[in-house]
Amino acid sequence: MRKSWLIFFLSVFLLAGCSSKPDASWHMVNVNTGELQGDANLIQTGDSVIMIDGGYYSEAKKSLLPYLAELGIDKIDHFFVSHPHRDHYEGLVALLEAGVTISNLHLRIPPQHICDREIPWGCDMADIAALVNKAKAHGVIIRQPEAGLRYDFGLGSTIEILHAQEDDLPADTIDVNDLSLIMQWSINDATVLFTGDLNMKVGTVLSDDPRMNSDFMKMPHHGARNLAPNAFFERVDPGYVLVPGPQWIWCGERGARPREWVKQKKLPVWVNGIDGHVRVDFFREHIVVTPEHDSAECKLRAFGKMEISF
Repeated sequence: MRKSWLIFFLSVFLLAGCSSKPDASWHMVNVNTGELQGDANLIQTGDSVIMIDGGYYSEAKKSLLPYLAELGIDKIDHFFVSHPHRDHYEGLVALLEAGVTISNLHLRIPPQHICDREIPWGCDMADIAALVNKAKAHGVIIRQPEAGLRYDFGLGSTIEILHAQEDDLPADTIDVNDLSLIMQWSINDATVLFTGDLNMKVGTVLSDDPRMNSDFMKMPHHGARNLAPNAFFERVDPGYVLVPGPQWIWCGERGARPREWVKQKKLPVWVNGIDGHVRVDFFREHIVVTPEHDSAECKLRAFGKMEISF
């Protein structure tokens, strides 16, 4: 009898331990530690490790690499570049040079005439070619992401590319930010919208697309001006917002419009430059958001660690 009770309690203990492990996690890694802005989103789901963008090279070395090392991650199955600006793709170079194995690089190369309009501050075709060559030299498979592609990671975890802007707008009215991949991650009953640096032009178009509706929204363009319009935010209708931007953007004039929209909607918001790294763990019936810091700066209040029932 004593042995049976021992087995029972041991089983309960093991089940309790197993239940503490999330089904999947999203880490908005802080590559916004100073004056630079950037995006770096890490997703762990099942046996797969995915990254959407990686920040500038210097920020990736200072922040992203130590973060991955702390998690024991030395292999990334899929690396998506939302659009080819250096504050989104340079981190890939830092990872490769540090010996991190990357299996697949998902990258859309913009038309030459659109890229050339941004020299010297933005898109640079020679730099993009060097990135691709370095990736190939490390054995990375280069893939072309297209709208409608859906990636299934098992156990109800999928990523779908909802929008990949084609070169069908006048060259003088579109920039590389407008070419951002719009990706939706579905896990259990929750959805997360990754918006790259979606700007006003294409953001206005997507404001009429009901597929944008999501529970979590990664704020476009680091929360800076010229990002997607408020009508796009209304279409997404998120319950929670994460901002991959520095403190000086979110708290300054450049971040005024999205900051005021979030306050008006009384939405919980976490900002890299204020809250540090932000981790979102997805369990079967609840979600836990855990920021590195807890601050009310330039927000309705400090939201801190939050458990959300789903």
